[in-house]
Amino acid sequence: MLQLIENKIIIVSNEAKLNRYANDTCTEAANIFQKLNKNIGCTYLIYMYENLLRNEKYVYSSNWEWQNLLIGNRLINHCPIFLTAFKYLENKKSGHIFIPWHQSPPSNKNEREVCGIRSEFNIANGFGYAAKGYGIRESLAFGGDIKDNSFYKNFITNPNIFYTILQEMHLIILMQNNNIKKIPDSTMNKIQ
Repeated sequence: MLQLIENKIIIVSNEAKLNRYANDTCTEAANIFQKLNKNIGCTYLIYMYENLLRNEKYVYSSNWEWQNLLIGNRLINHCPIFLTAFKYLENKKSGHIFIPWHQSPPSNKNEREVCGIRSEFNIANGFGYAAKGYGIRESLAFGGDIKDNSFYKNFITNPNIFYTILQEMHLIILMQNNNIKKIPDSTMNKIQ
């Protein structure tokens, strides 16, 4: 569950139970990322599955160094992309949102700093997705080269990329942690 402290959303609290994966600890996800990199120039992939009732988070990121900052150092709590998605979903029982990153510009110094640090890893011009239902929240985001201003259009012209990768990433994490559950297909079918 999102915590609100002085009207500020806390996505990853210090009390969160984190299960983190990178390319060397989750080769199936790394293979998906490498394929995306080759086929569409994807420079970054992140998938996060959250049990909101138990405050458990399962996170894969194709860039461990950035994941360490984003999740480990809690920069995610100042990321305008995640904040936009999770604020939208916060007061809903279930739903989903697609976000071209350029539609979630930073609104304060902390958010600008997060965007600046992210771009130092050549992660930009991306497209994100988040869904929530039944005490579960999933998010998936793809980043592109900082010079590729049209990277996000890959997902608008071919939305099946999202659905396919979301299903694959969910299964990979499910196999890593067989005690988690899936957001029901009835929620996911609304996407297609």
